[in-house]
Amino acid sequence: MPQDWGDSFGGRLTQLRHDNRLTQEQLADRSGLSVRAISSLECGARHPRRLTVERLATGLGLTPAERRRLVDAAAADRGHPAKLPATARPQIFPLTGRDRELTELRAHVRGDGPPLMVYVGEPGIGKTRLLAETRQLAGAASLPVLTGSCRRGNDPYVPIVDALARHARLLPPTSLMSLVKEEPGLLALLPELAALLPEGSAPRPEHHRRLIFDAALRLLEDAARGTGRVVLLLDDLQWAEPAAADLLADLVTRMGPRLRTVATVRAGEVSLQSRLAQCVADLARVGQVGHRSLQPLAEADAMLLTGRRDIVRRAGGLPLFLTTLTDEDGIPDPLRVVIRQQLADLPDDTRALLQRIATGPVVTPIERLAGSGDPAPVLAALEPAIRRRILDETAPGFKLRYPLFREVLVADLGPTRRRLLRSAVALLTTARHLSRVTLT
Repeated sequence: MPQDWGDSFGGRLTQLRHDNRLTQEQLADRSGLSVRAISSLECGARHPRRLTVERLATGLGLTPAERRRLVDAAAADRGHPAKLPATARPQIFPLTGRDRELTELRAHVRGDGPPLMVYVGEPGIGKTRLLAETRQLAGAASLPVLTGSCRRGNDPYVPIVDALARHARLLPPTSLMSLVKEEPGLLALLPELAALLPEGSAPRPEHHRRLIFDAALRLLEDAARGTGRVVLLLDDLQWAEPAAADLLADLVTRMGPRLRTVATVRAGEVSLQSRLAQCVADLARVGQVGHRSLQPLAEADAMLLTGRRDIVRRAGGLPLFLTTLTDEDGIPDPLRVVIRQQLADLPDDTRALLQRIATGPVVTPIERLAGSGDPAPVLAALEPAIRRRILDETAPGFKLRYPLFREVLVADLGPTRRRLLRSAVALLTTARHLSRVTLT
């Protein structure tokens, strides 16, 4: 009998990828597989070989126990393949509603405009998809592409060092050995390269930032040789360490138009006092940065993706929601995990206020949240949700940007707390109505 997809290798792989907040493109890059292979494995169209499973486990950063479970799921799949429901099959959706961004990226890859383009937006808005489109544009122009992505708790020079390491692995051993001998900073940046040299002959690099910066520049210049340009794609740059921000600023400044960098940043997660914000501001002062804030899709564009008005209403124009929601009324588990994680990253008092907003009217005036008290603490508590584009502030009051956040917040409350919060909102509304009647 076919097993349930959620227990199959494809289902487990999909869940692990979502748990690690990776796109198929990112996992493919980390594991040395193609995006088509990842998609085929997740939808059950092909069965993995042992080496493929090991590569995936390494790309996902699994513990030995997690790796064993993934291997066991692959073995079970061979005898009892999963019957994947049509609604769970990954689909490739066209890029819709981003004509302006595509025009910018085409010009950027051609070498026009500032060398660094930064796209800012909430999770699921399509930032990583724009990087994938940039990769295709660069490939069509026969330009080399280097990619890196950040995660929480990075090493100092991630994601740039990851991108450079992937390029270094593609170089002929003799060329790489020559670079290591000429640029001692490479061993400080990529210590694994020491294995290329005879024992005892490796130069002793000083751990000085300038050596590292020079070595990174040399690798990028090597990548750009022959085409005159190199494309550098950096995802989730909000988690970059100060050292990586300094390195990026240095490379953009010194390479100029030869380096075409596209970076994505999550909205609301970069402090103005951070080193990354300072470096971007310094580059902006000399015209080296282009900046675009991504917005939800217009209703007409959203309809092109789904053709279902009920899904468009629930998704609120967010591409991730539009392409993940199905005909069913519920929320797919992977999507629920993503939403819960965004809410979990907020302070406790912010989440508590969002729960009150979710159980009230679509637009909640500040008076309903602050009552008769000082509204200043309430406004301060709501600020993180506004910065991260979970909450919109309008003239009449506050509104959850995406209806799915309301659904998850209400569902996670439980029936008792939901009833109590709704009762509190009703009592406050009645009290305000009575006060207005008394005053008149």
